[in-house]
Amino acid sequence: MRLSLLAAVVLLFALTERSSLSADENDLFTIVGEQTTETITVQVTDPNDDPIEGAVVTPWALRYSQGHGHWLRNGKDPSGMKPEAARTDKNGIANIAYPFYRDAAEKSRTLQVSVHVRHESFCLADAVHMDVPSDDVFEIKMQPAASIQFRPVIAVDDDFTMDQIQVLRSDIGSWENSFRREIQGDHVHVDQLFPGESDFLLVRLVDGAPTHFSDILEVELTPGANPPMDVPLRPATSVSGRLADNVPRPIVDGRVLAMTVPPKSARDRVTWSTWAPIDADGTFLIEGWPKKQSIQIIGLTENHRVRSPEAAQNLSSHFGHPVVFDPPLDKPITLEMEPLHACRVQVKSLDDKPLDDVKVTAYPNVLWTNWGSQVYGKTLTRSADFFGNPDLLAYFQNRRDQPLYPSTFIDQSDEDGVARLKLPVGKWGLYVDDDQYEIPILLGRRSLDLTVSNDSENSIVMRLVPKGTDLLGDYDSLAGVVFGCSTREGERICALPEVREKIDEFVRRIQEAEDPQDPKILSEAFMVVSDAFLKAGDQDEAAKWRRKSLKMKVKLTQAISTEESSN
Repeated sequence: MRLSLLAAVVLLFALTERSSLSADENDLFTIVGEQTTETITVQVTDPNDDPIEGAVVTPWALRYSQGHGHWLRNGKDPSGMKPEAARTDKNGIANIAYPFYRDAAEKSRTLQVSVHVRHESFCLADAVHMDVPSDDVFEIKMQPAASIQFRPVIAVDDDFTMDQIQVLRSDIGSWENSFRREIQGDHVHVDQLFPGESDFLLVRLVDGAPTHFSDILEVELTPGANPPMDVPLRPATSVSGRLADNVPRPIVDGRVLAMTVPPKSARDRVTWSTWAPIDADGTFLIEGWPKKQSIQIIGLTENHRVRSPEAAQNLSSHFGHPVVFDPPLDKPITLEMEPLHACRVQVKSLDDKPLDDVKVTAYPNVLWTNWGSQVYGKTLTRSADFFGNPDLLAYFQNRRDQPLYPSTFIDQSDEDGVARLKLPVGKWGLYVDDDQYEIPILLGRRSLDLTVSNDSENSIVMRLVPKGTDLLGDYDSLAGVVFGCSTREGERICALPEVREKIDEFVRRIQEAEDPQDPKILSEAFMVVSDAFLKAGDQDEAAKWRRKSLKMKVKLTQAISTEESSN
């Protein structure tokens, strides 16, 4: 309850001040400008600094104070703009357009643009991330591409044809046509590869289903054509299993997600992933698995998820973790499960009226072994679908936006303003999606934390405000510091230990305040922020927060005067 009250207080504070501010005061709550298109100029060269003509530079992601994410091409991006690729001219120059505001409604500015660069003769190791705005020409140096041929060695029947062979690789280059290959006689040819260490996995697909796999090959590539390799393929296996008996039958909305276990590495590694439904009796079958590869598994049902190994829970308890099984995988496996807990979210306006039809969402994550994290069990994809797919990014976005199962992490509030979610034990951020209302800003984010436990009622009151009342863009610098240093400002400020300590003190005082409406608490906290930015050399940001502190002191004086008069 404390966080929701604080959010309401911060919002009320903003409301009372906005009416008395003029636009030229440069205050936190001043709204300026509309969405505009900016450009950053890149020059693509080879290792000798000679320009590369005809390189295609494709923007695909943007960073701002709230984090880094895909720049959607389906017209639903918060910037209101679609990314457009550009081709370099004879001087290797291309101009990349990007939105001034990453989120146009929030007036939160774009701080970084991520691009892929492709060329038939040159390549890059990874995506390129460019800080913006910048008047400088951003230099991108590409390396001569590598290529390699594989000859599959496979004991199959007369139905085998070379076009059944696909190649999964760790160096995908970009999201577009990332796993293309060319059949050349009894070899499969792969090109546009970055020279250096790379992984490959050969797969035989019949009617879209994997029947044979190679081992995962680690190859040191050199520019140009590399020596061809003979690669044996072996029949795939299946992994059968069941859920533990503590999960009541019949199972509802059950599914398991599986991935190979890549080595711990600083570079991208090949992984094979898939998913399978769980039958009503609690059994499942993962078909077409590489026989010599370990498998890591997570799973969800209507009321349970796979229990994380104890060692993993101790390492990072706020994540879900997969269970790992090593080959041979010839015996059925059993998945221990843990319950999801009912959570009641009461959605109200500031005047305590219930708000219906508001979408409330939480995002519990899974931390895959040696890979990365994603929303737990949300996106169901199969590596077998990657091959021949002209646009992998669109594939992933479609799987995310069109889920095959209802999520227990999402609900719409009913006529009484109540949304009901089912969540694992832990501390989860709650977010809303609505055309008219939103969560008031708290420490630079629009979210409220809900702590879910085994032995208490899990509920929270979420008081929303009309959209446009306050803007995240006004908090860009602060959000970059408080939330993971996801901005240049945040990185610069966090590099100063005494400033980091001051910001931590601010966060602690706000969150622990017995009465977050107390102007004294707010005045002192805002002065802490002002001092922090001043020490970091950001006088404009410091001045904003100092004005906030002084206005709180005025309110405190007025409150004391009113109380004395009434007595």
